[in-house]
Amino acid sequence: ILTKDLPDPALDIPEGYKAARLANPNGATPTLDWWRGFRSRELTQLMEEAQTVNLDIAAATSRIMQADAQARITGAALLPSVSGGGQETYSRTSGSSSSGLTNGGREVVTYSASLSASYEIDFWGKNRDAALAAEETSTANRFDRDVVALTTMAAVANAYFQVL
Repeated sequence: ILTKDLPDPALDIPEGYKAARLANPNGATPTLDWWRGFRSRELTQLMEEAQTVNLDIAAATSRIMQADAQARITGAALLPSVSGGGQETYSRTSGSSSSGLTNGGREVVTYSASLSASYEIDFWGKNRDAALAAEETSTANRFDRDVVALTTMAAVANAYFQVL
């Protein structure tokens, strides 16, 4: 009853855009050090300093390392778990008896070891999906860092050109 009022979500999507045909298909994206093309020693120094001392870029880089570590932790659920242990027990009995006679006594050393392995079958794909999600989060954090760096570089360049 309620579904009759919903609009049809299907949209006509164009196969191409007019402006896309006008652009140079062989055109390359700008290089990462695009500001060097202005041949300004001051601008280059400002850009390099902004890249090394900017706390937003450093925080974004730290988030990448954190996401990579989380991806490794989450991926560990796909591997078997193995644990082992060992123990050594030493005991010595006295050499004297109740009658006062002395014998040599006795030393006993006991060794024991254990090993166990277990594996959780990922029947529904829960662990695999969690690992994939963690890897995608790590990839997204890399793009986020690039956005922060690009925004910082653009802000520095805009400020520099406004001062000029």
